[in-house]
Amino acid sequence: MKQKKKTRNESEGRDKTTTNKWKNKAQLRGEENRRLRKRIKDLVLSRDGIKQKYKLLQSQSAESVLVLGEKASGHQYSLAFVGLLLAMQQYGGMSLRSCRHCISCMLFSLGLSGRIPSHNSIKNWLCKSSIHRIEKSVATSGNYVLYVDESIVFGSEKILLIIGVEENNIPIDRSLKHSDIEVLYVGASDEWKGEDIELAIKKVSEKKTINYVVSDEGNNLRKAYKLLNYSHIEDCTHILANYLKSLYEKDEDFELFRKLIGLLRRDWNLSKENSRYMPPTMRGKMRFANIFPCVKWAEKQLANWSNLSKEVQERLVFLKEKAVFIASLVEVSKAFKIVCETLKEKGFGLTQKSAIITELSALKAEQKTAIFIENCKTYLDLLTTKSQALGLNHLLCSSDIIESFFGKFKAKIGTNNRSGLTEFIFTIANFSQPFSKDEIKNALENIKLNAIKLVKKKSKKI
Repeated sequence: MKQKKKTRNESEGRDKTTTNKWKNKAQLRGEENRRLRKRIKDLVLSRDGIKQKYKLLQSQSAESVLVLGEKASGHQYSLAFVGLLLAMQQYGGMSLRSCRHCISCMLFSLGLSGRIPSHNSIKNWLCKSSIHRIEKSVATSGNYVLYVDESIVFGSEKILLIIGVEENNIPIDRSLKHSDIEVLYVGASDEWKGEDIELAIKKVSEKKTINYVVSDEGNNLRKAYKLLNYSHIEDCTHILANYLKSLYEKDEDFELFRKLIGLLRRDWNLSKENSRYMPPTMRGKMRFANIFPCVKWAEKQLANWSNLSKEVQERLVFLKEKAVFIASLVEVSKAFKIVCETLKEKGFGLTQKSAIITELSALKAEQKTAIFIENCKTYLDLLTTKSQALGLNHLLCSSDIIESFFGKFKAKIGTNNRSGLTEFIFTIANFSQPFSKDEIKNALENIKLNAIKLVKKKSKKI
């Protein structure tokens, strides 16, 4: 039988003390794994901690925006937040509820949460700020130009508004804007007689020197100025509108033109095809001051006559028949624009007077245009006489700025409310300069809610 060959033992002849490298590697790997597990555990704990901090900050961030920061005494919302709401309400036609809704949308968009003040709270802040501003303005001294006007708002209840601009703040190369103006008096009453207006102006003029007053020619306003012996600068728009009224009030062509325009508006108001040719509205009360958009419309239709459809031409044939009358109105409108644009943007002075007369002389002076130009020159001569009597080289002669204050206020109130005006009328004072933090703080701390109602009550009976 063949004997098998024995296999050699591989460990034979080796040193028995040889180091086991695999064991060392395993130990090192184990230590590394323990270190990594500890690091992962620390990172998980750190991540969870950051998440908790972020969630806490996220839940508190809205409160920090609305509440944290400098506050007025006795108030929970910060001055910065109150100032934001005042600025929002001051802009455009935003109502109280619109301001509240905008804040709500802002917080929602940013993923924040927090308490939002009610519209009544916002109204109280507005009233406090405006009353404080009026009281502060009345207490200052200086030489002022006043603007006075009254406006019917709800039923028979009327607002009397007195605003002013300090002599050193009158711009020479531009028209007035809201930030130039100080609101000096706001009052509401069923009737404003000359004596009532006199008392209101007297209250304003206790610490002020009144150079002159700019307004329209209301009888009660003129009576108040006469009682106070103040110089009255008539508003250029109203003066020129009265000149137009004397020219066209009994003019048969003008009455026919106005009547046919009204019929076109009535017939084309809901027409899909012809509504684009519809003439603009001519206001009844101030139709002579607002006639020129209709004149511009008529001029445009005549210039585009060949492109009009036969149906439209048949309805507008009266423009062709009265082409001479329309041409006359166009020239008058140019004269009106020359005078008003210069006086409203640059005020009145000898330089402005000379420039206006030069431009008027270049117009085609048919009969009515010539009469209107002479009326304009008469008004300019009147302003020259008054500026010499006052010893001033520059006069303001447009009351557009006070009309703008009224218009902005009317855009913020409900036109269907017949319950009468509230203390919200004092927010007119907020339309002028932007608020500062100190002004807001003083207003919230010093003006009380009971004082707001008391001021409104006093404003009715001066």
